[in-house]
Amino acid sequence: SMVSETIRWQTPLAHMSRVAKTDFELGGKTIKAGERVVMWYLSGNRDEDEIDNPNAYIIDRDQSRHHMSFGFGVHRCVGNRVAELQLTIIWEEILKRFPEIRVSGEPVRNFSNFVHGFETLPVIIPARN
Repeated sequence: SMVSETIRWQTPLAHMSRVAKTDFELGGKTIKAGERVVMWYLSGNRDEDEIDNPNAYIIDRDQSRHHMSFGFGVHRCVGNRVAELQLTIIWEEILKRFPEIRVSGEPVRNFSNFVHGFETLPVIIPARN
């Protein structure tokens, strides 16, 4: 569940927008046909009504795949399982070779309102005995 929790906690994309095809009421507000709507993955993945203790990084979280990082319904990313599998394999291989990895400095985030990521994240990988 570490991979799913990492994807939820460090949501790769901040948002996705769509254009409404018809008038629609949501939460007491009317969205009119032709208006642009935005789904904020970052906000959905911190929704206290849906996720217990959403600001904590808990690698053994119950229902770790219950997040919005890959979208939802017809707008769900068709490559989500491949992404999860790739990340699972890479972390299994990294941790086989380097069982301890320590953050050694402040991360530097990229400058983007769309891609939510890091430019650098300094780490120390101690020598193995």
